[in-house]
Amino acid sequence: MNILRIMLGDLRRLAMDKGALIWLLAMPMLFAFIFGSTMRGGGQDNTWIPVVNLDQHELDDLFIEQLKDDGYEIDIHGPADEAALKNWPYGIVIPAGFADSVLHGRKIKLTVVKGDGSPERIMDVQSRLMQAIVRFTKGLATADSANKEWNAASRDALKAALAKPQLLTVKRMTTRSLRPPPSGISQSLPGMLVMFTVQMILTFGGAALVKDRNGGQLARLFAGPLNTFEIYAGKILARVLLAIAQAVVLLVGGSFLFKMPLGDHPLLLLPVVISLSMFAGCLSILGGVICRTEKQVSLTAVFGSMFLAALGGCWWPIEVVPDLFQNIAKMTPTYWGMHGLQSILYFGRSYEVLTLECPILLGFAALAGLLAVLATRRMGKGANATGK
Repeated sequence: MNILRIMLGDLRRLAMDKGALIWLLAMPMLFAFIFGSTMRGGGQDNTWIPVVNLDQHELDDLFIEQLKDDGYEIDIHGPADEAALKNWPYGIVIPAGFADSVLHGRKIKLTVVKGDGSPERIMDVQSRLMQAIVRFTKGLATADSANKEWNAASRDALKAALAKPQLLTVKRMTTRSLRPPPSGISQSLPGMLVMFTVQMILTFGGAALVKDRNGGQLARLFAGPLNTFEIYAGKILARVLLAIAQAVVLLVGGSFLFKMPLGDHPLLLLPVVISLSMFAGCLSILGGVICRTEKQVSLTAVFGSMFLAALGGCWWPIEVVPDLFQNIAKMTPTYWGMHGLQSILYFGRSYEVLTLECPILLGFAALAGLLAVLATRRMGKGANATGK
């Protein structure tokens, strides 16, 4: 009961600070939107397919329609944009004479221009083009378009043939473990969640502990019928619950505001969030014990969290940095927080986080808690030695 009273007291004090709520919830959302917009992406993971149509025939439009499907963004360009192909990661070219060759049964070649796009994306575009060719060829054969003059009647017949349901369908499956690094909101929102959870809990939790110590409230707690474990357990619990609430609101808010998918197993995000919150809570106690002033806590929280965020892959995909920094990042809790969230949100993993990311985060939490205990004892001995 004593632990709960201390926890509720700390939460009640923080709830009265309206500025804290803005920094805990509004700022992470804003930063996630800014970072996500600059990295282009968010919401559904679409494959952008630019198509340069050099033929300009209405039959071409019917073929391009077959390229469209959920998860594909078809971007149509005319002959004037052919030169821009060299600057694109990939593209499909419909050559001049495409419609005439199709209507007369002649062989025609469709070109996939390969630029600096990722092999996964280029393969995805080729796969989609192949499916479109099969569907279009079936429609042509059903409507017998090659033996008819192209007019309104033959056009309507081809449209009707293409509109028929496919007897054999190909379901688009993505191997999540082979997906390219996340971008847009899929990268920025989890990154801001990890960074702001560490930063804000350390800032407000650590500063509150310093304020309690300098104001004498902590001394009065120690002088009462409470032991050290109850006091610090109550304060850690308050900070952990605050961090969990912050993370849950950000994930749910991101899902509604930015249409960010929560993965195949969204409930398993909770263990990762709890483990990350445990680390943030213990770290805030360590910061409150070591720092002498609230300003020192704030500076430590801001610069420390930004350093850990940059190193741990919260600002950009960790896959894009050199191998040396990827190995260094594995020694940071922010890396494992991001790794756990992204594993569920983006790469389709499930209970595996319970055997890797969560234990590692809890290990960082235990280390921060142990350092806080040692720092408290050392300061207590120092105070006794000076007669304070």
